[in-house]
Amino acid sequence: MLKIRFKDGSQEPVALEAPGKTIGQGGVNDIVIDRKGVNGFHADLKVEGDSVTLTDVNTKIGTMLNGDLIEGPTLVRAGDTIAIGGVELEVFEEQVATESKTLVLSGTALLDIGTGGWSIVVDSGPEKGQVIAVKEKILIGRALECDISILEPELSRRHAELDLIGDELTLKDLGSSNGTYVNADKIAEVVLKDGDVLRFFKVRFVVSAPS
Repeated sequence: MLKIRFKDGSQEPVALEAPGKTIGQGGVNDIVIDRKGVNGFHADLKVEGDSVTLTDVNTKIGTMLNGDLIEGPTLVRAGDTIAIGGVELEVFEEQVATESKTLVLSGTALLDIGTGGWSIVVDSGPEKGQVIAVKEKILIGRALECDISILEPELSRRHAELDLIGDELTLKDLGSSNGTYVNADKIAEVVLKDGDVLRFFKVRFVVSAPS
């Protein structure tokens, strides 16, 4: 989960959740900067899915991102620094463990949820050979809230989705930054078949159809 905090630690971090957060001098804002020159409603952080966009609200002193004044809506990522009126805010990512059926492909742990029907078999890393049954919709991504969590920074938080539609297994990319690949082809949405190789950055799976 992306959060934002004052670099000096003067206030508690704020989670960047949809629809977004506002920054300004007024107490009605989600993030309050009580400094001369800061507008009552100074900047807006819009959250849509995995994307966070920073916009300055036509202020005199402007809003800076990583040392540069922004000129329009600008994407914000973990590690970025926002500066307003000399106050620095840091964007960071906090991974929160949840009690769920999450499979964590961290290089050290993979929970096997059984076999039968359609399945995907891990084809890379220490978990190679592990079988993951696909009995319902499965969300794949970097976030621990996903059903299959792949702890690789190159993956989007919500990267792709496996779904059973009738007797067919489909794979859909969820607008990921670096794409989803099947048999070396970048896909948007595809019906899978036995033996297809799925790739999410360096992690690979092989599709196994019902026998």
